[in-house]
Amino acid sequence: MTHFDNNEHFGYPFSMDLLNEKERRVLESLFKLGQSTISAISKDTLVNRTALYHTIGLLTKKGLVTRLLKEKVSYYEAIPLDQYEKWAQSKIDSMKSTVGTDIKRFSAVRKEKAVSLYADVKYFEGLEALKNLYADTIYSNEEKMLYTITDYQKGYSTLGKWLEKEYLPERVRKGVRVRSIVPDTAFSRSYIVSAKALGRELCFVDLFKNLGIEINVYDSKIVIVAFDKTHPLGIIIKNDIIADAFREIFNYIWLTGKTKK
Repeated sequence: MTHFDNNEHFGYPFSMDLLNEKERRVLESLFKLGQSTISAISKDTLVNRTALYHTIGLLTKKGLVTRLLKEKVSYYEAIPLDQYEKWAQSKIDSMKSTVGTDIKRFSAVRKEKAVSLYADVKYFEGLEALKNLYADTIYSNEEKMLYTITDYQKGYSTLGKWLEKEYLPERVRKGVRVRSIVPDTAFSRSYIVSAKALGRELCFVDLFKNLGIEINVYDSKIVIVAFDKTHPLGIIIKNDIIADAFREIFNYIWLTGKTKK
C-alpha cells in the first residue's frame, strides 16, 4: 500500500493525515483481498463489525471505496492503487495551496503591525545564548554598521577570551564597522590603538561609567546586554520606530563627545 508521510512532503513537523489508522487498515485489507464482505474485512483487520461499517462509510464518502451488490450481498472494493495515489496527491496539493494562501494572509497582517509599535522581542540568558545574540549583529546586519553604547571594561570581563578570539575577528572578516560611545576612562582609551584594525570609531563621553550594559543599534534592531558574570542576559528588539529613535539618541550623544577614529 502506498503511504504518504505528510511530514516528508512538507518538511515540517505538523500532522495532516489523509487517513486515520483504522481507515488505513481497512483500505490496506481491501487492496489485499479485493472485493470483500464486511465479515471478511472484519476477520482480516480484527475491527468489529459496528466500527467497520462506520469506517467503510467514511472511506466511501472520501471516494476511496465503492459498494457492489451481488445477489443481495454487499461487497466493498478499494479504488485502483494509481487512483488512490492521484487522490492523495490532490489532497496534498490542496493543502499546499491553502498553506500558501494563509502565509500571504498572515504576512500581510504582520506588515501592517510593523508600521506600529509592534515588535519582535527575543531573550537570551547565559553566556552561550549571548554568543547567538552577538552572532546576529554580524550575520543579520545588512547595513554592516553597529551603533554602540558600551561599558568596555564590564563587557570584556564578562565575555572573556571569546570576544577577542572569535567575535571581533569574525566581525572584521564580515566587514561590519562600529561606532562606539564609551565612558572616558583609561581602560576605554587603551583600545584606541586597536580601533582601526577592528573597524571601530570611538567617542569618549563623561557618562555611562560603570554602566554595566551595552546597547547596539543596527538595521531595525536594538540589542541590550546586561554584563553579569554569573547570569549575563540580553534582548533583541526588532522594530523600525524604536531602532530609529535610539539611532537619533546615539547620534546626538556622538556629536557631544570626543571622537577618535
